[in-house]
Amino acid sequence: MKKRIIVFALVMLFGFFVASCEKTPETTALTSIVISGATDETLAFEADFNILTGVTALGNDGVDYTAEITYVTTSVILDGDMLDTTKTGAHAIRYEVAVDQIVAQHWRYINVNPPQAVEGEMLVNPDFSNGTAGWDDPSVVYNADGSSMTMSVEDGALKAEVVAGANVYTPRFGQMNVPFEQGVTYQVSFEAKSSVEKTINLQVGELLSGAPYFTDFKPNQVEHRTITTEWATYSYKFTMNLDNQRGGVLFELGALGGVKVDATVWFDNITIEESTPDVDTLAPVFTGVLETVNVLVDGSYDPATGVTAYDLTDGDVTDQIVITIVDGDGLAVSAVDTSAEGTYVVTYTVEDSLGNSDFATTIVNVVGLLFSDTNLVANPSFEAALDETTPEWGLWFQDWGTAPVVVQTLDTVAGTLALDITGGGDAAWAVQLSQNGYLTLETGKTYRLQFTVSAEAARSLSVAIGYGDPWVEFGRSNGIAITTEEATYEYLFTVNQATHDVKLVFELGSQAGFADGVVTFYNVVLNELDAEPIIMNGDFSDTGWTLWTQNWGAAPTVTQGIVNGQYEMTTDLGGDAGWAIQFNQADIALENGKTYTFSFDAMATVARDLNATIFVPGVYTSYFRQDGIMLTTEMATYSYEFTVAEADFDALLLSFEMGATAAFAAGTITLDNISLKENVAEAAEIIVNGTADQVVYHNFFQEGNGSMAYSTDGAIFTVDTLGGAAYVPHYYYLIDELLAGDYTVKFTMKSSVARDFRFNIILPDAGYASLLPDTKYDFALNADEMVTVTIEFTVETMLTNVKIELDFGTLGDPLVSLPGTFTLYEILLYPNY
Repeated sequence: MKKRIIVFALVMLFGFFVASCEKTPETTALTSIVISGATDETLAFEADFNILTGVTALGNDGVDYTAEITYVTTSVILDGDMLDTTKTGAHAIRYEVAVDQIVAQHWRYINVNPPQAVEGEMLVNPDFSNGTAGWDDPSVVYNADGSSMTMSVEDGALKAEVVAGANVYTPRFGQMNVPFEQGVTYQVSFEAKSSVEKTINLQVGELLSGAPYFTDFKPNQVEHRTITTEWATYSYKFTMNLDNQRGGVLFELGALGGVKVDATVWFDNITIEESTPDVDTLAPVFTGVLETVNVLVDGSYDPATGVTAYDLTDGDVTDQIVITIVDGDGLAVSAVDTSAEGTYVVTYTVEDSLGNSDFATTIVNVVGLLFSDTNLVANPSFEAALDETTPEWGLWFQDWGTAPVVVQTLDTVAGTLALDITGGGDAAWAVQLSQNGYLTLETGKTYRLQFTVSAEAARSLSVAIGYGDPWVEFGRSNGIAITTEEATYEYLFTVNQATHDVKLVFELGSQAGFADGVVTFYNVVLNELDAEPIIMNGDFSDTGWTLWTQNWGAAPTVTQGIVNGQYEMTTDLGGDAGWAIQFNQADIALENGKTYTFSFDAMATVARDLNATIFVPGVYTSYFRQDGIMLTTEMATYSYEFTVAEADFDALLLSFEMGATAAFAAGTITLDNISLKENVAEAAEIIVNGTADQVVYHNFFQEGNGSMAYSTDGAIFTVDTLGGAAYVPHYYYLIDELLAGDYTVKFTMKSSVARDFRFNIILPDAGYASLLPDTKYDFALNADEMVTVTIEFTVETMLTNVKIELDFGTLGDPLVSLPGTFTLYEILLYPNY
């Protein structure tokens, strides 16, 4: 019985097994693939490295997809998937597996170390037998401001294909981490040739990631070498005076002295060897000595400030500088006297330990700025009652918390305003004496605030000039210490904000030096600096012509303007004579014995006459006069030839008289194409803007690429095509002289297209060197968007022939350069005092 049960059980088990084997197994769908083994690596130079070795790909379905791996890289791959490890630096590799719709990617980064210097040599790969390795580190190689450099190895030498930038160091190449030892003299040698003769700058030092960006290992030792078209050996020596092994050698291939030379330059066998110093016959070099310094009367001046001296043998010898000062009478003095205007010569002399000496001089001008006599402050001497309707003076003080107590007393006989102040409140602003509603201050102008005041107890006050809430500040001087004696205090400031009505505020509340007591104001004066603008006609409103009309008796009403590129004058009355309405141009220069042709186009809405004359103002001696020139309702040309029989005079006045002439009629006179030239071939035009479309005092360099024209908005530049350089075409303005000081340039413009522009302030006589901090200022405008650009810069010494330039040409990638129409509404340049 038991055997039968066992057999039955085995049969049942077998049947179950057979049934199970006949079922279809379930499979896992492929949804992801994992790439493994592609870890980041750092390799030695020339190490063997197969980029696929150890890299696998496994799907979530359990299938090995390693064979499906592909890769992309910008690095050089040799036969057999081997990475070219003679190329130093970072290499990025992207692995990819694509199966059906499933894609897996993985990035890997391989860093190849540069080769090591051979024992006994200070440089890595000095003969370029290992390609560009050691010389192509991206932290050393540098391109900017239009420069480019392509480096390769040709016939065993480094080949640098150079497009020079605006700076000496754009472009550059070199090598850092050279183990220089302190106190050792080295000789740097190299072989080189160039496709064209090119002068390069040779530097030794450490590149820094932040200011000052460079530590110079041979300060004040300038090394230039002119590379010729034939192979030659060049060298220089320097003594290492620092404990620093992070620096190295640099070859700077950019502009020198503002001159840019593009070339292909080859270098080979760059070596550094210990040497002995040459005999030092060079004097110490001064730094910071200015040719001219302008100091305001009562200003401070220390001739030693900013002046240093460095010697190749002795190092810093600033403490060895001897300063002597001579006044305008040639007498030796101990200091520059700034209490009065005058001129001084400051001489700096320095000598090194070997007897090498040099000197430098600075001309110091103590100058007093001239201010307008017009006081912008109303009721400045408190001799009239305060205007309660439109208060020229107002008193406000805090009336909450720790509120001060203020009692105001005005004495119009004595001309004083006294404020008895107890408690200072929460801040300086807690007590305010202000002038409001009368003061309009203009962008770019300098003002002098003078106020006479005394205090019952010596204390301090502050001054603020501005407007609005939030407050827009035009000027501020904090903590002015006033005494118990009546005294005058002065504050000088330049407006950098947009022209606006402002409020003058004396802040008398809590501040350092505050004291309770009476503060008495005697007089407050605000004057504008009386100075010609640096950029004439900066708002482009000057057309070169002025209109004068009789303003008494039967005075005519005259409107004028430029309409469709022509001058139009419209009048109702003629006044008392032809001279009652004059359209004039001043500063006409004519010479005795010369013959000239004067011509113009004219018409009138009603037929009438006018007079034309050229005469000496105030004397009325006429060099030319033509009365009764009849105009019709059609434009016609009028031309007159005359010979000067008077003495030379260079400030004549050309005048069209359009008042009560013999055939006067009310209406509009139109003038165009006004010309005055000497009767010789190729004679220059004497008239300024005779065509009514020129921008007076401003210039445009176009070479057939566009035009500049006057408009009521400002200067309009129409650029049809772009030249191959940034400056083709460009707007410019020439400044005869720019004194030392801090300056702001501000201009407002609009573009018809979205593009980049380049602005610069340069010195044509110094190789077009830039005065701007970064050697230029690039900026972008959106289409039809009016933008104001503000740039600040410093002039270290007086400069002549300074050029303002705005470039519309091809700026180079990545900047956008497009043709279009560009409007310059205003341009200002002013010193900041």
